[in-house]
Amino acid sequence: MTPTLTPTPERTDTYRRYLDAAEQAFIRFGYEGASIRRISSDAQAPLGTLHHYWGNKEALFRDVCERRFAPIQAEQLQRLRAAGSLEAVVRGLISPPILADASSPAQQQTIRLLYGRVLTEPSEVVMRLVKQMFLEATQLCLALLRQYCPQLSEERFYWRFTCALGAFIFSQSFGDRVAYASGRSLEGTDWRFVVEEITAFIVQGMQGDPQAGRGL
Repeated sequence: MTPTLTPTPERTDTYRRYLDAAEQAFIRFGYEGASIRRISSDAQAPLGTLHHYWGNKEALFRDVCERRFAPIQAEQLQRLRAAGSLEAVVRGLISPPILADASSPAQQQTIRLLYGRVLTEPSEVVMRLVKQMFLEATQLCLALLRQYCPQLSEERFYWRFTCALGAFIFSQSFGDRVAYASGRSLEGTDWRFVVEEITAFIVQGMQGDPQAGRGL
């Protein structure tokens, strides 16, 4: 949704400040907990102007996500379409959000945290928007993974894919919680190394013995 005001340098800066403030509010408080009034206050911009740009919180949330995730979605699709192995499919899914192009490590972290938040947010509004936004990449990824894992039953494939997503989302978006609990710092982390570790973990899980765990 484009702003209804004629773009000027001043208005463009205000628009960006709204998006930045909304992004941080959604990360910290989730969709339901992030209030329009708080976002306006954090952006140090008029509440009425925010309503003039977006009209409601759902439209604002969509713009926040599209700003960060549209490039990620495009890169995922490009990588998935070119993938020629199970490993390439997994890497094509997880590498773009983890290594999202950003101007600084802090901004990279913001993108990772927002990505994790929206994919784990229980709000029906968020689930609907996320499904729409990532539908094409998700369907392509599922089809390719199924192609490379013919040994798995439908039920086993579903649960292994679910576990794979869990490992990916938690590791890249909430790994700081594990680090905090274990007294470790993630500062200076080589996220390309993390991509390879998560990829190897998921590939091993998807390719594992289809009879593993039977009878337990």
